Amino acid sequence: MRGAAFRLFVLAAALASTGPATTGPALAEAACPVSDEAAAKASSYVAAVEQAIAAAPDCLTAYRRLQLCQLGSSADNALSDMVRGKCEALFLPKARPPLKKAYGAALKRCDRIAEGNSGSMYQSFAALCQARTAHDFARKAGAKLAK
Repeated sequence: MRGAAFRLFVLAAALASTGPATTGPALAEAACPVSDEAAAKASSYVAAVEQAIAAAPDCLTAYRRLQLCQLGSSADNALSDMVRGKCEALFLPKARPPLKKAYGAALKRCDRIAEGNSGSMYQSFAALCQARTAHDFARKAGAKLAK
């Protein structure tokens, strides 16, 4: 499934992972909460998005902000790591080995999105996939995602 069909599959999977969250209550934020003023104050849009994700009170809000403010480039890697940190803290410390193994395998599947595909867009797809995986595992582990 290499070539054009594989790329179409990867693109469809990545777009699906950036769609609206289907779990939990709807959030009030329908657009990226980072304003032009916040971006100017933080010296860049990327820095303002980092601050918005860091200020998120919980895993769900951080994940949703990443979805809404994604950059579509390899810069999403750092943002994804911030979301993963918030979400993993909810389940990973108390996770049993089988769950940790399943989580690691899911993250590796996300990495495959960028493997063999040039361009930072695929790095973004992989980063968003990893953030969604952390969010989903936290939710499935019964963690309270929102305060």
